[in-house]
Amino acid sequence: MQSNNQLETLFDEHISDVKLVAFGSIPVDTAVEKTIAIENNTDKGLTYRVSNIYILNSVDHVFNISITSSYVQPGEAARIKIVFKPNIVGQSFTEYYLVDDTSGNTYRLTVTGRSYGPKVKLDKKKLVFRICKNVTEQRKEVINIVNHSSVDTTYQWYMPASGQGCFQISTGNCGLIRAFETITTTVMFTGIPLGIYTGELVCLVLHQHPLFLNVYATVVLPGNPLLSIREHVYVKSWKQKSRSVHLMENSLNRLNYIPPASVFERYLDFGTGSVTDVTRNISQTICVTNHEDQEGYMQWMPDPDNVFLVDPIASVIPPNESRLFTVRYRPKIENEVYGYLMCGDYQVKKFVNATDEIRLKHSLFRIPCTGNTWMPCVEWVTEWDCPSEVILPPTVPTRTTFANFMLSNKFEIPMHFKFDPPYGTNYVVMPVCGIVPSRGWQIISVALEPKCFGDYCEAWDLIINKVQKTSISFTGNAEMSQVEVMSHGYHPATHAMLEFPPTITGCTNYCTSYLHNLTRMEMHIRVLCNVDWMGADDCGCIILPPKEIIHYHWWFFPKIPDKVYETTITLSCVCLIKGEAVGEPTEVFIAISGFSEFPDLRILPKENNLHDVVVGESVTLPVTLYNNGSCYFTSKLYHTIRGMGDDYSGDRLEIDSSVNSLKPSNHCTVKMTVTPDGAGSRKLCIKYTVLYRTENDEVEEIQPIKTKICTIYYDGIYPTIKVKRTLSNKCPVILSNHCVWNIVNVEDLNQAFVDCRPNDPIGVNIYAPDLCVRADHVELVFVMGCVYQVPVPWNLRREKICDCEMVQVKIATSRYEMRHTCVHRELVELYPLSGIVSPDNPNLLYLKFTYSSKGMNSLCYVMTMPNQRTIYIYVHIYAYLNTRGLLTPLRRPVGVDGYLAVMDCGKVPINNLDPVIRIVWLYNPTDVFTTWRLLRGNSNPDSVIRCLLYFAEVPPLGKLAIPFAFMPTEMIQYEVVFLCSFGYENERIQVKGEGGLPNCIETRLDIPLPVERVIREAHRQEVVYLSTEHLTIPVMPTHSLSRDIISICNDTDHVMRFIWL
Repeated sequence: MQSNNQLETLFDEHISDVKLVAFGSIPVDTAVEKTIAIENNTDKGLTYRVSNIYILNSVDHVFNISITSSYVQPGEAARIKIVFKPNIVGQSFTEYYLVDDTSGNTYRLTVTGRSYGPKVKLDKKKLVFRICKNVTEQRKEVINIVNHSSVDTTYQWYMPASGQGCFQISTGNCGLIRAFETITTTVMFTGIPLGIYTGELVCLVLHQHPLFLNVYATVVLPGNPLLSIREHVYVKSWKQKSRSVHLMENSLNRLNYIPPASVFERYLDFGTGSVTDVTRNISQTICVTNHEDQEGYMQWMPDPDNVFLVDPIASVIPPNESRLFTVRYRPKIENEVYGYLMCGDYQVKKFVNATDEIRLKHSLFRIPCTGNTWMPCVEWVTEWDCPSEVILPPTVPTRTTFANFMLSNKFEIPMHFKFDPPYGTNYVVMPVCGIVPSRGWQIISVALEPKCFGDYCEAWDLIINKVQKTSISFTGNAEMSQVEVMSHGYHPATHAMLEFPPTITGCTNYCTSYLHNLTRMEMHIRVLCNVDWMGADDCGCIILPPKEIIHYHWWFFPKIPDKVYETTITLSCVCLIKGEAVGEPTEVFIAISGFSEFPDLRILPKENNLHDVVVGESVTLPVTLYNNGSCYFTSKLYHTIRGMGDDYSGDRLEIDSSVNSLKPSNHCTVKMTVTPDGAGSRKLCIKYTVLYRTENDEVEEIQPIKTKICTIYYDGIYPTIKVKRTLSNKCPVILSNHCVWNIVNVEDLNQAFVDCRPNDPIGVNIYAPDLCVRADHVELVFVMGCVYQVPVPWNLRREKICDCEMVQVKIATSRYEMRHTCVHRELVELYPLSGIVSPDNPNLLYLKFTYSSKGMNSLCYVMTMPNQRTIYIYVHIYAYLNTRGLLTPLRRPVGVDGYLAVMDCGKVPINNLDPVIRIVWLYNPTDVFTTWRLLRGNSNPDSVIRCLLYFAEVPPLGKLAIPFAFMPTEMIQYEVVFLCSFGYENERIQVKGEGGLPNCIETRLDIPLPVERVIREAHRQEVVYLSTEHLTIPVMPTHSLSRDIISICNDTDHVMRFIWL
């Protein structure tokens, strides 16, 4: 949209369904044009048309809309021209149009505009002349006419050309005042006789209410007491009547008060008279009626030219009586036109109740008098300018509304005019007749006095110089407050029906209805309601512009669930004119209903188990949200978390769309992303709350709903390595996989893998088999797998813990580094130093020990894993001197001091017929025979735990099996310490166990756990292995037989001897 004076036209690529053309505020009687363009994007030519949607009245014609192009080719644009010319000051205008084309496309066009007029004021409201003969002769006072607006306008002092009584305007009776201009005007007083002079001067301004100036003058002799002008007042009462009513008080037919007096006739037209033949000069009478209970005094101001003579010039009028005054017409010049504004001052005495002072209240009457001495058959050439139609501001029945317009004379000779009303007119014109001077103008005031509701359009005849006639149309209307409410349905007892959508209890909801002001006036609407569960925009009090349609929100505040709310509200509507209520208010009844219930949001699936989730990594889970209720609402998901293990406060649950709006029985997919920050089992409870928008356009939420709608389980894990199998590649002592497991202390190593946390290094001890000092090395193998189905990269490096000095080694040109190359370095070697363990690809870690240094030696390796986890692996190797016999346990008692071996028999059922047998394994690390003896422990043959071996000789590098019998009789824990010896030292063996229920499952802590196939197959070179390491025997009937086949594979280069235990 743009003004027509611009060359370019704005083309809208995608014109919306509703287009708004806002002209803003422009001066009255000024035309402004705007043009919009609609581009034809189709492949065929189109024809457009514009039509008015709502034709509410025929009074306002301020918008003129037309399509300048009738047929539009593809790619071209149709131009819609809108001309806005307001004709009423301070009025708001709105029209709604529909633009459609032959292709079926429709666009709604809303055109708005507002007008403003002049704001002309007088800087003084009262002038006082105090004349003392031969002392002070100040007979001139200056006043300023100030235009406070940006509108040029014309003004006119409504008074005779020779002045009103003894008061004259020196700068002429009319003129043009421009925007923000100030015009200085001089008021002169010409009275000579002693006394008090009063007057009320009227300044008429086009498109504005009249301005009044009260003038007072006193003429006294020196030494005489001054006369008080405080006794003389002009009754105006602006709070009860407007300035236009005060000006046209005697002309109006319907007043809401009784004036002090009235004059009839309201104008005098003497027609054609004669200078020589007095009989042709017809005299007329006017009647002045006193409406007060006190006598009044009427005084007419004489015509200084003595053309219009009043007899008597002054008279006392008794209470509630009338007096006749004769006005004689005495022209002086032939072939002339005469006009005079005869002013009469009516005075009545009033007593002020508070002080009992006398006040003379003045009322001024203005009676236009015209006459002529035209010769018969004289044709007058005239040219004038006046509007053909005058639109009056809107009003209500029995309230008078006013407007004015200008009648101008374009010739050099005076022009006589007279308005001839139709029969039974509702309009009043002032002045009805008069003389417009050459090149001058007369501002005509028009009043509409409507009796009832309806449009008032009358055609008055304007007669110029008695012979020329034209028609002028006065248009106005009287309206009652009418508001149309868009209804959602039909209700027989009310004007409209509204229904709130189903609403969540505790939330705020709304429904929208359109309010249409059908009048030309502003409408004040007040919502009357006696329930607390509903409200309206702007606290139920709005002012609706003329003829405008607004969408209005009705708010719903339900507090009780599963309830149907119903009520009837009242819209009290009253019209506003200049911010004041006028006319009788009307009422519009609206039936409103609503329903409320609790929300019912569900998530499918209701439970989810993500199992293992790596710490720091994210797992996305799609879920489906389903609205199982009958309310459309917006939900906001939130969660609570509980768990075990590490601190779970850092775990994150990210919902890609935590806020969702769902219609009833609708669903949507939401993705939830879980990111653990620590290891351990977690439980996420998904809950929700309901969001709603308040009447203040703020988003709030109801109290969170505590019922969980979804549960997500997951385990936060770190990528963890586990040694799942141990092998003895090369060792002088024959060690099984389980023996190597127990000797090296793999359980603590695996526990360290589990307990290791980011940025918190831990240490773990592992041990090489205790052997004598020897030249050849021992090689063990760790088969490392994954605890979880997550690959684990790892890295090993040596860490110096001994006191040996570092050696500087040259690694490149001018590059050196410090290395640990002492004698301890060769005792232990782990390789490879890095790798990636995956579920399908276990890693082999080789441990190579050299027993070249006697005693205990410790070395350190640092293993780093993902998530900044570090483990310090301390490898301990002990070498004996081959001088005496020794026995060493195959299950190393880690963390227990004072015992050679510790054996846990586990939980065994009580009252068994036979005891269970558990074995403590010892081996001889030396090259000499060693004798083992039991010293104490079997004192009672009925002991619960008994040792079944008393004496044994162990060959070099051989193994000894010491059996113990355990037969518990009570459900308690048992513990027995046995004393034994080999050589010169006594050692202790601790055996413990626990009695269980008769039908409990016997636990075996001394046998290895089953190993999965991929671990077993990881290393099969130079070892002896079984085809399977775990057998599960199914439930079998009594005295039945089951058979399984196990093969023993020897992958070494020598013969191996085996025995089943």
